[in-house]
Amino acid sequence: MTRTYVEPANIPVIDFRALSSENVEERKEALNQLDEAFQTYGFIYLSNHIIGQKMVDEALSWSKRFFHLPTEVKELCKHNTVAADHRGWAAVGTGIVSQDVWDKSEIDEMRKSAPVEQKEILEMGNPHSKGGPGESIANRLLPEDKFPGFRAFLEKWWDTCFEQQLLVLRALCEILGYSDLDYLGKQQDPSRSRNHMSWLYYLSQPVSPLKSGKSNRLNTHTDFTQLTLLFQDMVGGLEIHDDKAGIFRPVLPKPGTMIVHVGDMLEKQSNGKWKSALHHVSAPIHLKYGDETTDEDTVVERFSMSFYGTPQHEVMIEPIPGCETKGKWRTLEWEPNMTAGAWIEKRVALEYGDGQQAPPVVAAA
Repeated sequence: MTRTYVEPANIPVIDFRALSSENVEERKEALNQLDEAFQTYGFIYLSNHIIGQKMVDEALSWSKRFFHLPTEVKELCKHNTVAADHRGWAAVGTGIVSQDVWDKSEIDEMRKSAPVEQKEILEMGNPHSKGGPGESIANRLLPEDKFPGFRAFLEKWWDTCFEQQLLVLRALCEILGYSDLDYLGKQQDPSRSRNHMSWLYYLSQPVSPLKSGKSNRLNTHTDFTQLTLLFQDMVGGLEIHDDKAGIFRPVLPKPGTMIVHVGDMLEKQSNGKWKSALHHVSAPIHLKYGDETTDEDTVVERFSMSFYGTPQHEVMIEPIPGCETKGKWRTLEWEPNMTAGAWIEKRVALEYGDGQQAPPVVAAA
């Protein structure tokens, strides 16, 4: 017996060299592809980006080494589950990802009854920050003698990802016809950046509850921020919601590319022109839609890394020039006059419980 096969999402691959080409026609065609993809899917694959596969592989290697450390070592940089101090390592069951659930009692009930997402996460911000007045929160990382070399690599990774997302924002400004292509980039301040990084480790687990839809490795959600750069290994399992078909479609890993997608803030700033897409992580396509009688009932571990481009916390998130006309997307309702900082804190507080102790870790069922 086999499950009904679901075709992967038809997300386009866009060549970053074309987006930044001096050839006007080539660049215009790539910009049109980007605009259409963000309006349709909210997602693209980006090839020939400035980060390069060598650095991505190095980052994945650091991620594996970190998450494979003994628990007592990782606890030296433990997340304290407070939204205003969103840094550090969180064990399985510490947080719960949700979507469009704002009532704390409902979240508390989900914590008690919903299957536990079998993931660990390392939450990080600007590695150059010392946490002083006006700066972003200082990172909570392992001591250098416990994990030598990681801080130095993290600075290189951050700087390159920071530059890449600014270059994508420039492309979006060109799509909107701005004379100042740094209009969106100027909402960020490199010296006190509020951008964020989440490195995730999905533990090996039974595949049956993922096949049946009783659980996900990462629950359905949209990203809180403006623009996400997503790097994943080759295991697979990421799925994006197809609104027309009413189903989730696999987003297959593609060697040499990263995924760039729209977050809540950019959907709001574009007045619904660009889509902040619902997505989650489940079982890889060959297991989820393969032969149900197979003896393979274990999903192998998976690693992914996200870099979130975010305006400074004082920036009001509202439609930007050129986006006065309402688009078709309204993924979440916003309270009036919300700043970037207020929106992020609202969503992070729900995920981590704002000081609530993590529930006992139990296997997904």
